[in-house]
Amino acid sequence: MSNNVAQDKFGNWLKPTAPGLFGLSLGALAVSGTGVVLVLLALVQEAWLLALSVLLITFVVVVFGMIRFGGTTILTKVTDRLSLASRNQRGESFYVTGPLSTLPREAAQRLPGALLNVDTLSGVDGLNRDYSLLHHKTVGKLAAVFGCTPDGAAMQEQSVVNNQVAHFGSWISSLSVDAGLSGATIVVDSASESSAGTCQAVREDVAPNAPAFAKQVLDEAVGTLPARSSVLNVYSTLVWDAKELGATDKDISPAVAEVASRLPQQSQMLTRAGAGAPRPLVEAELAEIAHLAYQPARDQELALDALTGLRANRSWDQAGPEFFDDSRGRVVFHDGVASMTLMMTVPPESQITARSFDQLFGPNAKFLRKRVAIMYRPVDPGTAAKTVNRLVRNADWKINTRKGRSTSFDSKNKAVAEKTELELAQGARLSMFSLMVTVTFEANQDAYRDALNQIKSLMGQLLMPYRFVEHAGSAAFHTTLPFGVLPWTYSTTPLWLEGVLS
Repeated sequence: MSNNVAQDKFGNWLKPTAPGLFGLSLGALAVSGTGVVLVLLALVQEAWLLALSVLLITFVVVVFGMIRFGGTTILTKVTDRLSLASRNQRGESFYVTGPLSTLPREAAQRLPGALLNVDTLSGVDGLNRDYSLLHHKTVGKLAAVFGCTPDGAAMQEQSVVNNQVAHFGSWISSLSVDAGLSGATIVVDSASESSAGTCQAVREDVAPNAPAFAKQVLDEAVGTLPARSSVLNVYSTLVWDAKELGATDKDISPAVAEVASRLPQQSQMLTRAGAGAPRPLVEAELAEIAHLAYQPARDQELALDALTGLRANRSWDQAGPEFFDDSRGRVVFHDGVASMTLMMTVPPESQITARSFDQLFGPNAKFLRKRVAIMYRPVDPGTAAKTVNRLVRNADWKINTRKGRSTSFDSKNKAVAEKTELELAQGARLSMFSLMVTVTFEANQDAYRDALNQIKSLMGQLLMPYRFVEHAGSAAFHTTLPFGVLPWTYSTTPLWLEGVLS
């Protein structure tokens, strides 16, 4: 019977790092070693003041700029605070659309931040489906957003779930060999709302001359509806580099045609991975996603408008918020509500199953809306081999240089690294991933406290170290939207250097 099928478990995650010593990264060791050598040279020359100065500078650089506390360095925290204060002073942390906007008329109602310079390009794919690609002109990327309709693990036999998880792994593996692909995201957008509005709308829609018995039956039926209704939407976004697909500075059509030709295959792979019947979204749907992110209370209103045929299609150029205030740090304010975002710093420290994230993904009454974004960064096979080889060497290094006996965690990390190396040699692919969560709540202290306690509880159940985004709330908020904002495409730090500094 399917009930006897065990749940597949996962948990072989390793963070790419360079070998270190005494808890210091390779970069910190290099700076410390250089500082010690310079201090010794100064002492040989009896330059006591110079030796003391170099020692102090080395100490400050290493402790404040290279050792991470809670996932970030002290220097980063200070510079983030200064950056926020500078943006506040220049008025860049408060975004207003409409007549009061200081933007040009054609951009007066557009989305803020990294999405300000994003246009839509619409067409029809090989399956005769309409699509709208998002052209990120600043970084030269094209993003395709799929709306997915997964059945959920609770509604399927365990053997089916295991099969879908295996196909999902194959889809992630395919990202590394998809020419021009920069990354992909899976966004789970959920909300838990009162059913009062829906019930009232149904009662008001009854014809005045309807029989009394029919009215009574309908009223009793409405009364049996649950007090709260749940909304859960899943989106898959794939982002390609336009120039790698043949685009030029003057003509992007070759890249658009290439992406359009890949959409049917991506739909098939996502279907096998449990995404239901995924389809590319069009401009009006993308604009509505943004609109509901800023004004979550309008979800029921828009749904009822759609049922009654009163739905008004919003264009991408008019999808921005009425206002967006990023001046407070962790909490951002937009259109009468507030949001905050946290990010994973280390993968879950325990093994997980297909149902481990159910509570995090599902609707929660403490939030007006919640988005969980998982970002995948494909690694080409050549870089993957070098990365895994370095992980194995680092695991050996930590065991051999540890004072006293090695711990079980050291042995586990080495076993995982060696297993990953073996799987890579057998044809597996390597992808990096990260997770971010944005929660939206009422703009008052009680709602903030409830939301904070609830999200901490959800993350604590996963044994996943995390930290809140304290000084870049706007960027974090828009990164968790399914619009293809990939943080690493805006970074100038190479992948190998990130490992050295971490």
